[in-house]
Order: sequence, then C-alpha cells, then structure tokens
Amino acid sequence: MDSLQVTLRIDECLFFELEDHLFQFDAIIDSLMETDLQRNQVRDALSDWCKSVTEAVEEITEIKHSEIEEPTLTADEVFGTEV
Repeated sequence: MDSLQVTLRIDECLFFELEDHLFQFDAIIDSLMETDLQRNQVRDALSDWCKSVTEAVEEITEIKHSEIEEPTLTADEVFGTEV
C-alpha cells in the first residue's frame, strides 16, 4: 500500500488555505474518537480525503499557472525594424 502522506496533505491545506479540507480531516479524526470504526473504513476515509486535497491543489496550481502568462516579443518589437 502506498503512503498517504497525510502530513504533506495537511501542509498543502495550510499553504493553499483549504479550510474545508482541514475541517473534513478533523471530522475523520473525531469519528475515530467517537465511534468504533473498522480499519478499512478509516483507511478509505483518509485515502479519499488525500485524493480530494490533491485534486484541489492541482486545480489551484493550474489556475495560477494559466494566470501567469509571460509576454513574448518578436525580434522586430525588441530591436525595431531599422538596420
């Protein structure tokens, strides 16, 4: 089984201000304290949460990447047309 890297996902939530995902993580942890869950249920919930965070981060970075457009200049614009 691959590592879920939960700590990295929490760091990403903090960095990208994904508060709703942090609240979801808190709910998963609270459910561990309040109810008796099977191991696979906890694993599935954490796995789904990690996937959700990854998708949100990818979406944010794609938006930011598309917003950053570097201007490109042609040789005529840089050097002019006079020789």
